[in-house]
Amino acid sequence: MLQYGIIFLALSAPTIPIFIVIMKAVLNKDKQSANVTYKLMNLINFLQLVQASGHFLTAPILIFPNLLSRFDFVIRTIGCIMNSFWVADLPVMTLLAVCRILIFSNIINAKKFPFPIKIVLFSLMSWIFFVIVSGSITQNMKFSPPWWGYDYEMPYAEVFDSIEIYLSFPCLAISYLAYLIIIFLIYCKNIKSTAKSRKIEISILLQYTFVTTYITFMVIIWHPTLFSLLSFIDMSNKRNQAILNGLWIIHCYVNPTMLLIFNRSIREDVGNVLDNQMKCGNKVKAGIVSRFIQT
Repeated sequence: MLQYGIIFLALSAPTIPIFIVIMKAVLNKDKQSANVTYKLMNLINFLQLVQASGHFLTAPILIFPNLLSRFDFVIRTIGCIMNSFWVADLPVMTLLAVCRILIFSNIINAKKFPFPIKIVLFSLMSWIFFVIVSGSITQNMKFSPPWWGYDYEMPYAEVFDSIEIYLSFPCLAISYLAYLIIIFLIYCKNIKSTAKSRKIEISILLQYTFVTTYITFMVIIWHPTLFSLLSFIDMSNKRNQAILNGLWIIHCYVNPTMLLIFNRSIREDVGNVLDNQMKCGNKVKAGIVSRFIQT
């Protein structure tokens, strides 16, 4: 398990500074020009940052196995929070996709959340809070090195597992369909189809085809009730379990990577954030050196 612990630690550690920089860049964009999509993008970033942080905190268990029995309650609670934020990830992605259609079609104002969207967000956050609290009380998540899973010996674990499945697939289908509609709307708006609009259409299609396929594979293989679809994969094998847990960590890279590749304005803002951080760092160093010289 030692090698898996080192790999998971190395995989999860960079995600935290990456998310902080990207969230700061998106926040700056929202300050410059308020937009509900920026707020939802940062909510997704936050949900994935928490998941990545959970992996970073629990990876040392594979290096020091005694931690698992010593801090069992804390570890299970971290797992419950991670899984709850994973569950929240998909509905928020779906909401973002739907909002983009409504904004593109001039049905809602891009600058503020309409009341129905606020209701949906409030309901979602309330549900996730309930899942975290109930999961923490019943301890329905467990870390069975090297992967995470529901502890079916705990009350209602199967119920929450089933709800996760039933929530995941409709969200994936709706969000992918929403982006296909966006592509169609872009095409209709630019019927003569400039090279730029074609590039936008293709980038959206590639981005969300990859995201949907990746997440669908994870959902299918993670739930025992769906194993029959991929029976050739032996999930009792520790290596396969480690690969799947690694895929969850890599999932936290997908959203920021897609933002940097396909969103030029975000990419430029990330560059500005990094430049400002370097300038601040240089000023601090210069101040320390000058004080040292004076003394």
